[in-house]
Amino acid sequence: MSGGLIAALIGLAVVDSLNLSTIAVVILILLTVQRPAATGWVYAAGAVVAFFGLTMLVYFGASFAGTLVEDLATWMRRIIFVGFGVMFVVFGVRRFRTRERRGYPLLRWVNPLTAFPLGVVATLADLPNAFPMFFAVERLIDAEVPSAAAVAALAGYAVIYAVPTVAVLVVGIVLKDRPRDRFRAVYTRLTSGEVSASRPMAGLHFTLAAVCVAVAAFFV
Repeated sequence: MSGGLIAALIGLAVVDSLNLSTIAVVILILLTVQRPAATGWVYAAGAVVAFFGLTMLVYFGASFAGTLVEDLATWMRRIIFVGFGVMFVVFGVRRFRTRERRGYPLLRWVNPLTAFPLGVVATLADLPNAFPMFFAVERLIDAEVPSAAAVAALAGYAVIYAVPTVAVLVVGIVLKDRPRDRFRAVYTRLTSGEVSASRPMAGLHFTLAAVCVAVAAFFV
């Protein structure tokens, strides 16, 4: 585990932690449920456990595939960049029309007993945005880090991933009513209004898609 590798993992984890969907759900829990502290902690635990479990599945699955496929790290990088390309194409197509941002209606059954599976489902549903984690796994495999050290590194990665969500939860619990207006404004900004159609933004997304495919084809 070199210093450069550790720095790369920390950077990827920080990018991965800026998960607006998970943060929006935590804010909604703080604003609407009857037992926000207990429900919020259980939800956060479900999200982090699901994320770490998914990370382990990807790591050990890729490690096993590495025994069957020569130069697996290169193929993983290609797949990741192609995946980015597909994602940017989807974003580009969506920018051709104006669309409403959708909120996250919290159902009545969300409570401390049901928040854990809600966190698991929300994390799994957000898998398409977990590209930094795939890069982190690829870096560990490419560096031939021993399994025990890699698992420890990915556990630390999951902790960093959880920091923004936990920070919002702690602020909401400690300050109670004081941040409610700010949280409500943040939640409204994330989940309401419209995303206007924009041909320039669509063109930018298509350009980024072409760059990602070119990198996968010629530079990886």
